[in-house]
Amino acid sequence: MDEKRRNTAQKSIVDETLEDHRECMQVVSSVEDCLDRQPDVEGQWIAQLRDELPRLATTLRCHFSEEQQGPLYKSLPVSHPRFARKLLDLESEHERIIASVDEAIQKAAGLKEPQMYEIREFNAELQLLVATIRRHEAEENEIILSAHWDEVGTGD
Repeated sequence: MDEKRRNTAQKSIVDETLEDHRECMQVVSSVEDCLDRQPDVEGQWIAQLRDELPRLATTLRCHFSEEQQGPLYKSLPVSHPRFARKLLDLESEHERIIASVDEAIQKAAGLKEPQMYEIREFNAELQLLVATIRRHEAEENEIILSAHWDEVGTGD
């Protein structure tokens, strides 16, 4: 493959990965929108999360599955071995993130008549989960962009 075609292929992989991450983060933002609302003991806040969390779980399952079969986890560790260890760590984190979302779904379902302190604790747990997802996706973005800049030979 000549240099121009390789750069174009690499750029399309970068664009595709970043677009997939943007779509995933839109669902994360919907959960954050719920978390930004004032929790209430009447149950509206929990009800909104009961709607959003399963959507987050489905989105993440699909996203992680596709990602693990795509170039980020299949070809990039081979073409850029310096990222292999970090990508293994990030890939193993997928299961933990999904498990945390599943636990949050169960907890939301179990909060029938919660006390305000239970709602605040749950909010804090979800804030941490969202931060973990954001950090995870940012690290993947950083790797794919670093690999791309290595390929095209440009940077700052």
